[in-house]
Amino acid sequence: MAQSESVGKIINRLNPRVALRLVPIESDGDRILDHPLARFGGKGLFTRNVEMALLDGKEADIAVHSLKDLPTDETPALRIVAIPSRAPVHDVLISREAQRIEDLPQGATVGTCSPRRRAQVLRLRPDLNIVNLRGNVETRLRKVLEEKTVDATLLAAAGLMRLGLVEHTRKPIPLDEVLPACGQGALAIQCRLDDHITMRRCAPLNDVATSEAVSCERHLAAALGADCHSPLAVLAENATAGNHQVRLRARVLSLDGKTCLEIDMTGPVGRSKVICAEAAAELIRQGARELLAAAAKEAAAGED
Repeated sequence: MAQSESVGKIINRLNPRVALRLVPIESDGDRILDHPLARFGGKGLFTRNVEMALLDGKEADIAVHSLKDLPTDETPALRIVAIPSRAPVHDVLISREAQRIEDLPQGATVGTCSPRRRAQVLRLRPDLNIVNLRGNVETRLRKVLEEKTVDATLLAAAGLMRLGLVEHTRKPIPLDEVLPACGQGALAIQCRLDDHITMRRCAPLNDVATSEAVSCERHLAAALGADCHSPLAVLAENATAGNHQVRLRARVLSLDGKTCLEIDMTGPVGRSKVICAEAAAELIRQGARELLAAAAKEAAAGED
């Protein structure tokens, strides 16, 4: 809702004669709070209902998604027409006392339903106890800071900032420790493919550098057969001030964090697709697809 409102204000500023109305839609991912999402075919659980409203053409003309929730294969008749400038990509530690993951007490309980976060935390601290923690941002903050149900959790800095909860972003987790999800920090503005007027109105919101970076990440995820509920962490970013070089980092992990396949490649921006293909091939050679398949089977069985 906060993301949609912010995008709506920009569109309205560019098109002052266009009236905008915010349409709240609850996703399947919001409703399923007591089971691992992988059991329900996690792909698109946070975007499917929004896309259906868009396709219907009666409820909505524009959809605003967190790009990390959007499946890599685009829905027929819909198109991502703009990806605005990316917010910070890192995760932050939410805890009552610890400033860093390494500061958490031995055997501390960390709440998260993200296989990516779970695997990377256990890679750093195999002694920690990982439990499911679902709900919106405010709920997860309350579970840690007030109810003390768990000792800590990890949240995206971008989401906290968009909600005006900047005070909770003071414990950033270094990217060397926890890489972000594919598309983290980026928004996707989606329209119907046949609605040329709305597409034209939204197109100016696109940020080329962000669009190129997340496109690289999504191509890698697609090549590996991963989705937003896979233990895949990936980040493409400018490696130089002049935006001439792109750096692509990725990790594919087992859910227990004991196995971690990594790549770190840098090359000219003009060869980003080639770099992405080479990175995918190297991870596949190392066994990434088999590792992701095993993780999906384990998560669907509810072993996490």
